[in-house]
Amino acid sequence: MTVSIEVKGLEQLVRKLGAGAVPLIRALTRAISEEVRAEIAQYPGPVKLPFKWASRKQRAKVLSMRRGLGPYVRNSDPFSQRLGLSWATEHRATMDAAVGTRVKYAPWVQDAQKQQPGHKATGWVTDEEAGRKVEQSGVAERLLEDITSKW
Repeated sequence: MTVSIEVKGLEQLVRKLGAGAVPLIRALTRAISEEVRAEIAQYPGPVKLPFKWASRKQRAKVLSMRRGLGPYVRNSDPFSQRLGLSWATEHRATMDAAVGTRVKYAPWVQDAQKQQPGHKATGWVTDEEAGRKVEQSGVAERLLEDITSKW
């Protein structure tokens, strides 16, 4: 799961400040990654029933694994790895950052390429949707403008 966000105006900042732009770009990258994390970490509303399985085979496997457990309860179920709460940011030595999770089933819930129909119907935001929403919100440009106006 990878999301890229384009920030317009970085080239001007680098031309204006030279090497002094590096800490500002790092701060901007951190702020943007936190916005993406906050967007993707949101839990949707309740499960939409009937749940839309990708296949009969998938339904049979999941129901077999859950035999005797009763209905799935988000965050308190034995199978829950608390997906929404697990999202975190990693700030690297370079000027980029990553937003990720260690939850093993995350791709089937929030990866735009792998999201299962039932999770889509429930309203789980995909990685691409979270990135697009942050990009379209203009927050990156507002932060960049705020940074450059102080120099």
